[in-house]
Amino acid sequence: MDLVERYMAAVERQLPAKQAGDILAELREEFLARQEEREAELGRPLDKKDVEVLLREFGHPLVVAGRYRKTQHLIGPEVFPFWWAVVKVVMAIVLGVYVVALALNALTEGAVKIGGSSPSVIAALIFVFGLITLIFAAFERFGKTAFLQDWKPRHLPPAQGKGRSTANVGAEIVVDLVFLAWWFGLIHFRNYLPPFFLRVDLAPVWEAWRWPVAAYYAVEVVADLYALARPAQVQLNMGVLIAHYFAGLAILIGLLQAGHWLVVSSTQIRPEVLAQIQRNFDLGFRVGIGLTVLGMAIAIWIYGRRWLRLRQAEALQPA
Repeated sequence: MDLVERYMAAVERQLPAKQAGDILAELREEFLARQEEREAELGRPLDKKDVEVLLREFGHPLVVAGRYRKTQHLIGPEVFPFWWAVVKVVMAIVLGVYVVALALNALTEGAVKIGGSSPSVIAALIFVFGLITLIFAAFERFGKTAFLQDWKPRHLPPAQGKGRSTANVGAEIVVDLVFLAWWFGLIHFRNYLPPFFLRVDLAPVWEAWRWPVAAYYAVEVVADLYALARPAQVQLNMGVLIAHYFAGLAILIGLLQAGHWLVVSSTQIRPEVLAQIQRNFDLGFRVGIGLTVLGMAIAIWIYGRRWLRLRQAEALQPA
């Protein structure tokens, strides 16, 4: 009986204090019933070894006590799908940030670093996973999960994939944020090419377009975030995208008038050679801007046709 008392004491330590007495009485009664059945099967009283076998069959004290807890899980079945969706998205963002940071570390003058005082990617993933799990467990524990069920079918994305993919929109946001960080001097790309003893800087014309360019990319980030949050608003998102491309065209056409966008310099290259390099850079930039203008015009035509088709389809739908 000493084993039984030790077992019941171990169970009691894991039970709610108010219900412990009643639960223990119920467990004792159940165990004694099993003991009597086993003794009837064997035709003799149970010895210490038999009692130990019976207690093992009865269950581990933590498992037995756990049956009487209100919460049997950390993340329940109703919350699990939302938890898993958030874990996948946030983990992908963390990995993306580290990949971009590693790429920037290779391209910049040490402005972005991974390692040293920064946490490793494994540590960051473990921390994020644990934090998300604790947040969702707290929501479920305190009954604050009603907002997860507050959804509207009309906010679901279209069935036929008429909008841009989530991956493309997310990648565009990351690229835009990196550009804005560079544009405002938070990170610095190498502008010196050691094998050619050549330095490349932005021409003064860019200072005149500093804020229009910054506004263009900032608006693009906001529009992309809205597209991720409201993918069902295909017509609105596409209309904003078209207007945004028109703004980009206006900026590029204005920049195209400058004729000079980069300044090359070197202390090792002869002036006449440097002048030819400058002309080549300007020609390359002019071609690049021209191709970008053409690409934006094509994008406006493609998305414009889609937008018109969506509007016509909406007009034909019954009220």
